[in-house]
Amino acid sequence: MPQRNDPKRHAERMFKARQERQADAPKALAEYYAAQEKLRERTKELRQLRLAREAKKNTKRKTG
Repeated sequence: MPQRNDPKRHAERMFKARQERQADAPKALAEYYAAQEKLRERTKELRQLRLAREAKKNTKRKTG
């Protein structure tokens, strides 16, 4: 009868968990890079909108 705190079972569970994380790593990394790129694009878009809004505001202020 196996012991309740069987070191071999624990090691096998740890190994299996590590293998699953390693298998998921490329997908997770690709998702991370995609999210970062999306964030950079959105930030760029918002910056352009803000600069256009500020330029329009400054133009109105100068003309009157």
